[in-house]
Amino acid sequence: MTVSSTETKILYAGNGSTAAFAIPFMFLRNDDIDVLLVDAHGVEWVMSEGTDYGLTGAGEQAGGVCSVVQPPESGQTLVIRREPDMVQEVDYVENDAFPAATHEAALDKLTMICQALAEKLDRALTFRVSTAVSGVNLPKPDPDRMLGWNSAGSNLVNKDVMTLGAITTPVPISQGGTDADNPTEALFNLGFGAAGLTVAGCEEETEILAAIGAEPVDAEILRSCSPGLLKAVYGDEAQSHEGRSLAGLVVVRNHVTWSLTGASQFSDVVLPYDGTYVFHVYPLGHDLVLAASYKLDGQLPPINPAAGEIRIAVEQFNSRKTIVSLQNMEA
Repeated sequence: MTVSSTETKILYAGNGSTAAFAIPFMFLRNDDIDVLLVDAHGVEWVMSEGTDYGLTGAGEQAGGVCSVVQPPESGQTLVIRREPDMVQEVDYVENDAFPAATHEAALDKLTMICQALAEKLDRALTFRVSTAVSGVNLPKPDPDRMLGWNSAGSNLVNKDVMTLGAITTPVPISQGGTDADNPTEALFNLGFGAAGLTVAGCEEETEILAAIGAEPVDAEILRSCSPGLLKAVYGDEAQSHEGRSLAGLVVVRNHVTWSLTGASQFSDVVLPYDGTYVFHVYPLGHDLVLAASYKLDGQLPPINPAAGEIRIAVEQFNSRKTIVSLQNMEA
């Protein structure tokens, strides 16, 4: 026989059902085949013949088949490679007739060994053909060190990145850092001024919202449903609406109170100008779903029909509507 193909390894993507995989290259013995399973995170497991898989086709010119016990799942990869032992087992007896078949099998095995070595070299780091550097060795691994060339550029050594002078701490602003080793100083260095320093000193979300003016210091004012307080917060009396959708509503205010009369949909609605609109929805125990036409900003909590109020903030910019927040307020 001849070894006319240079192929020595093949990869198959799992689908959860396929259990038989073709080996499209010749192998002389089952022991010459290695089978590995790689998960979605790149972790490899060496599989065992007879336990995890079986082989057929040893010695066949066209190759054979690997049949696994458990089909690889989607996201997993099955790797089949030929790696014969690097031994020479042919013994010629002096004055015997020339054993052509035995001799050719030995040559086939040597070719397969060379192909296995070539496959490994293809995965190794090598220097360009034109380089004069030789004798480069990797140093013993050293925790918290990085590889680098020595001062002569002739070999690799372990180096402490902090002593190289290329990176300093704190990282200067000119190098993409903040020139600080704490949040307060970083905000000041980046020009956030007093507001940034104030936010850096806040420990609770409510403190931050109050500091930047996003919510009154007394957060209970936003949980109130009275028209007077809504007017105080939003600068105008809320527009009222009732029904099972927003269809037909002509929005003229930047905040709307909406009482549901049954299972409803937060349907698309025309907004008169770019800006933020707040809808105070009173579900009264009825289900409410969001129309697919709205873009969603981040991960919104599920709507609770038992809430006293569902507060939905919609932002419109260039005719694009985004639901930027959704809050289930207590009854």
